[in-house]
Amino acid sequence: MPVDHPVSIAIETSCRLGGVALGAGETLVAEAGFDADSRHAAQLVSRLAGMLAGRGLSPGQLDEVYVSVGPGSFTGTRVAVTVARMLAQTVPHLRVVAVPTAAAVAQGAAGLDWRRLGVILDAREGLIYAETFARPDGPIVPDGPRGVMTPQEYLAAAGRPLTLVGEGLAYHPMPDGLVLAPQSLDAPPHLPSAGNVWRVGRAMAAAGLFTEYHQLEPIYCRKPEALRVWERAHGRQGQ
Repeated sequence: MPVDHPVSIAIETSCRLGGVALGAGETLVAEAGFDADSRHAAQLVSRLAGMLAGRGLSPGQLDEVYVSVGPGSFTGTRVAVTVARMLAQTVPHLRVVAVPTAAAVAQGAAGLDWRRLGVILDAREGLIYAETFARPDGPIVPDGPRGVMTPQEYLAAAGRPLTLVGEGLAYHPMPDGLVLAPQSLDAPPHLPSAGNVWRVGRAMAAAGLFTEYHQLEPIYCRKPEALRVWERAHGRQGQ
């Protein structure tokens, strides 16, 4: 079927609710979500294949892929990056955009009332990954502290005004008045979505912010747990 170009897809598996989206030109054509759980790969490939086939498209007709690269689920982000790499290797002209997951979460809050937004993701062991955004001229842009820290460290560094959003709020209680409604942390705008990954990815692609597929890597807020355990044990042995 005739479609506008670029034909693009977005992949989101960084949290427990995964999804894929399809775009044509500047239009988001379709979006499908799924419960990612521990079956990211099977769900992702199946939903993506079905979305393309349902519109008479093949992977060879894709121009761009926007992939949510984290921080987020260790397994989920690796699956998304692996699928994006495989597509880029299979389709020679396909270009890749690495979309920070926190930016996709912030995009989900674009229509709500805030001046400065803090996206909170869980980094375990009492820590969070936080990233701060503002929109002084309309587009949402990074503004302020980001990285792995304690909730108290982030709140002290971020300043005010500040509104908080993100899946990490389910694990790290915050002061009243800072958390963005709705209060359900299993629903938008607290979770990234494939549609918002597509919106951020399309803007990045328009700005020429592509990543070579062989340089595409997940963003981890911390090293894998097994490696951290080994390093702690190795450190003790060296004392």
